Amino acid sequence: MKAELVINRPERQPALQRTLFALITMVAWTMWVSLWLPVLTLIAWLLGLGDAYKQLGLIHPLRAADNLSMILSVAAVCALSIGVWSQYNRIRFSGKQRRRGNRTLDIAEMAPALATSVETARHLRFKRRSVVHFSKDGEMFVDIEREDG
Repeated sequence: MKAELVINRPERQPALQRTLFALITMVAWTMWVSLWLPVLTLIAWLLGLGDAYKQLGLIHPLRAADNLSMILSVAAVCALSIGVWSQYNRIRFSGKQRRRGNRTLDIAEMAPALATSVETARHLRFKRRSVVHFSKDGEMFVDIEREDG
């Protein structure tokens, strides 16, 4: 098998290379988002956000600072409420196991589920790696002599 071209352990890369790749990724995402700007502008226009901008800033430019402070305060209240809610959920659910583990199947239960023999099921359970073969009838088997030898 050929070596993979993608490095899955970025901590082994030099810092300069990681920084360069992060910069290239950021530029690529910026370019991708900029391709969507006309669509986002159309949606904002259809929702009437252009009119809101005119009402808030262009018609009464001297009151624009007050309107901006109102918008920023509403945004701060929204951010604060979301932050409080997330902290509440973190405190409520941290350290709790929400999922139960699966029960362990016997080899006798596992073999019919795999439509194979008990010997093949035992081999699949206890070996870390196995090569699975299929017969012409579609039955699964493992060549145990070949894998063990």
